[in-house]
Amino acid sequence: MIPAAELHRFALPHAHAQGIPGDVIHRVTHRLRDDEEPGAWTHAWSSLARAAEARGRDLDAVRYWSMARFPYVDGPDRLAAQHSCVAAFDRWRKGVRGISRLDLPFEGSGFACWTGGLSARDRLPLILVIGGIAGVKEQWAPVLAESGRLGAAVVVTELPGVGENSLPYGTDSVRMLSRLVDLLGRAADTSRSCVVGLGFGGHLALRHVLADDRLRGLAVVGAPVRDFFARAADGTPLPQLVSRTLSHLTGTPVDRLPAALADWGVAGEQLAGLRIPVACVAGRDDGIVPYSDARLLERTVPRLRLLEDGTLGGRPEQAAETRLWLLAQALRMAGTASGARRAASARARVLRARRRLNGTPSGAPA
Repeated sequence: MIPAAELHRFALPHAHAQGIPGDVIHRVTHRLRDDEEPGAWTHAWSSLARAAEARGRDLDAVRYWSMARFPYVDGPDRLAAQHSCVAAFDRWRKGVRGISRLDLPFEGSGFACWTGGLSARDRLPLILVIGGIAGVKEQWAPVLAESGRLGAAVVVTELPGVGENSLPYGTDSVRMLSRLVDLLGRAADTSRSCVVGLGFGGHLALRHVLADDRLRGLAVVGAPVRDFFARAADGTPLPQLVSRTLSHLTGTPVDRLPAALADWGVAGEQLAGLRIPVACVAGRDDGIVPYSDARLLERTVPRLRLLEDGTLGGRPEQAAETRLWLLAQALRMAGTASGARRAASARARVLRARRRLNGTPSGAPA
């Protein structure tokens, strides 16, 4: 069982990133802290999701179901939450113009995407988003809803082993992204494309752009690069939530995980060879990825924009700022000239200025 303190701590950025109101988060976490039984987390968020569905608030239900299945499906209750999350999203998106589902078989298994803006007749620049070890594609509903005014096609998918992606997670998972870009070239301009990766999705995206010269840019947040894997291999303890989730996704017993991760790191020489722009959001006090990985990118990647923060996603306004900054960077790298890009950049600057006035430091320019 994952310790309750870790569950609450690492779920908080996911809740903030989805725009779940602070009073809702506090109500759930406060009630569970004192006397938490197995399954209480999933039950509490599932109850909120069902209540939202009863009121016809499907997007709220998507957010609550995604929290109920956090961090990964380990039994029938979280599996039911996962299915309900997808179903609620499907109901919601049918009332939003332009969002489609894409199911892709691959190597005897398969994965799914939500898409916006794909068109064989009018191929737009591509923004490809891949989540981390605990984030489902349905969390990106607001961005998909805005795809019509972004001047780019948006495709959101999941890391292998997460959500509806039934592929095994490993160092060869880049083949999934290569296949996806191949297929999307029929309905988007993949010569003007940017990959956005969250957490371990950022690590996978980094490995992908090193091998695929079709991509014009990379934007990541909280991505492990080299030192995370080196420290794990040397025996530095990982948070239980992280080790158990990675064990589940990779099919590797927890006690064998350090050795299995030993060769996952990206070498500095490879990073120095990147010719595309890279945007990175990194936390100085990240509880998972060491800050030295961001410093490695800063030393080696020729065209890096680095946004530094304290604890990633620790506050709602910080999560909003990060999302807007990543979106603005991705649209810029994909070569769009949309007003949406300028608006996202301007809004990110406003949020950052507010944080500075409140005494909370932040990093690079938008």
